[in-house]
Amino acid sequence: MKSLVAGVFVLVSAALAITASAQTGPATLRWALRLNETRGPIRAVDLSQPLGKEASSEILGGPTNGSDNAYLIYTRMPAGARGPALFTLPVEHYYVVVSGRMTVQIGTETFLAGPLTGVVIPPNTPHTVWNAGAEPEAHLEVIAPAPSRDLMSMLKPAQPRKVENAAKYIRSITVPAARDLKPGLNGAAFTNLSMGSPNTVRLDSTLPGGGGPPTHVHRFEQVYFMVEGTTTVLYGADKMKASKNDIVILAPGVVHTNVNESGAPERHITLLLPQNESGPADVEFEMKAPAPTR
Repeated sequence: MKSLVAGVFVLVSAALAITASAQTGPATLRWALRLNETRGPIRAVDLSQPLGKEASSEILGGPTNGSDNAYLIYTRMPAGARGPALFTLPVEHYYVVVSGRMTVQIGTETFLAGPLTGVVIPPNTPHTVWNAGAEPEAHLEVIAPAPSRDLMSMLKPAQPRKVENAAKYIRSITVPAARDLKPGLNGAAFTNLSMGSPNTVRLDSTLPGGGGPPTHVHRFEQVYFMVEGTTTVLYGADKMKASKNDIVILAPGVVHTNVNESGAPERHITLLLPQNESGPADVEFEMKAPAPTR
């Protein structure tokens, strides 16, 4: 009997521990987060779990799984679902709607963001998002930099307050049609240094045969999130394909480039984390033949 009671106590204690870890941070803020356990520069969004009634967020990259400079999160919201209640972060928070429509409250005002609309939330600005529509919604969100390995400890509950010119944080871009694409990268920025952010968030589109500059390196972390089509990524000595809903995390100093080797246009969200304030962004690095053996 004593062993049975002890076993029950252990099971109850374990359940309580799991519940507590799921509620880390302010008691009024809840966020259903799970960690993508894939390793390597490319990892895919896990869409194997059916969407229920609540929002579901997957950390594709962060301080504990591949990104030193940001939390990279893919969130799906069924109709009527909400993200965390009104809150602030000490760093910038970016959203890019991938599909569906997302309602965002900034301070006391609300806005509707459709597909490939960006939202730029400055530090310490009250905000929250939800899906008021009848169709599911999905978005990529980026929290940068990432000063803590405990994401929930960064969220602080907030009260509505007037945010001056809140509408300017909703960023609509012109997505070029396939017939209007030019060789190379066709970029449209949601934000960057010249627009007041330390990080760059933009949409890049390429034609078949097009892509980035010759093999090069950065002093910063670069990320691609695939929105449409496929691209071939050269990463160091490796060559791999990235497809829709894949994220590619390029560490500082790694030789890389990307090229569209498919027969159709491709589009991806590009992040520079953070964008360098001086000097060239791309430093060309020539890939040569294998080193001779002695």
